[in-house]
Amino acid sequence: MTVSAPGLCHEALFYDSDDAYRDALLPFLRDGLAAGDALVAAVRRENIALLRDALGPDAPHVTFIDRDEWYRRPAVTIAGWWTLLARARAAGHTGARIVGEVAFGGLERHRTWTRYESAVNAVFADAPAWIVCPYDTRALPGRVLADAHRTHPVIRDPGRRDSAGYRAPGSLLRELPEELPPVSGPPLADRPLHDVTDLAAVRETVRAIAAGWPAEALEDLLLVTTEIAVNGLRHGRGERRLRVWRSGDTVVCEAADDGPGPADPLVGYGAPAEGSQGGRGLWIVRQLCDEVAIAAEPARTRVRVAMTAAPGVTTG
Repeated sequence: MTVSAPGLCHEALFYDSDDAYRDALLPFLRDGLAAGDALVAAVRRENIALLRDALGPDAPHVTFIDRDEWYRRPAVTIAGWWTLLARARAAGHTGARIVGEVAFGGLERHRTWTRYESAVNAVFADAPAWIVCPYDTRALPGRVLADAHRTHPVIRDPGRRDSAGYRAPGSLLRELPEELPPVSGPPLADRPLHDVTDLAAVRETVRAIAAGWPAEALEDLLLVTTEIAVNGLRHGRGERRLRVWRSGDTVVCEAADDGPGPADPLVGYGAPAEGSQGGRGLWIVRQLCDEVAIAAEPARTRVRVAMTAAPGVTTG
């Protein structure tokens, strides 16, 4: 298979040893080099060393990325891939081969990154990219491995075949909504939203609750709060409310209304198209927040976000 023609190829590679990892990815990368594709590997540090050793003099042709730095927020990672693909095109490459070893982390991150793996199929559907996502069967939980069958159209274990369990992103993301960021106790603020004239007071309320935050983080928090409030006013129905909690250095904001929520479960994962009038607000929110969840309940939609001030910064 080549990637010179437009269209994404997205595969899950299940491996249980360093040899299996190397035997699958070395020809993948070398064939891409021979085809003139751009080569990127966002993988664990130990696997960077393994691939570099195996590639030998070809290693400098691969852009290596520490996956623990790369997979921090899904929308940021997606924006990063777009940037790398644009650079590849500017450098004259007609295709790209990517090894993307997602950092699933703790249990609380599994759903977030499973949703990311599914969203990739839609966001990059027309991109001339071949992505192989390694899954270490020695370390990852069975639930994560099972979900890989649902998020990747093609499976390698080591034979390569279509995934019988693959689900279209729109369907899977509705089935796996983000879990709401946790809160404890009553909110420190709970106020109605009537129209945009309420926004100045909303920002002052949030500013007071986030007292002691560093200036840059506070400005991001105020922007995010404004975006979810405006989103509720513009697209919501019935009673709109904004609620705010704080626990230590984490502030959680929630905008709720009586509407059905976004029709597109992928909203905010990719940058809105140029000239588009919708989707920019939630895209900004997903870029800046540590956690984002949209809960579409039968008679209520809640957009809840969580942000934490930079570690090591003393806040009041």
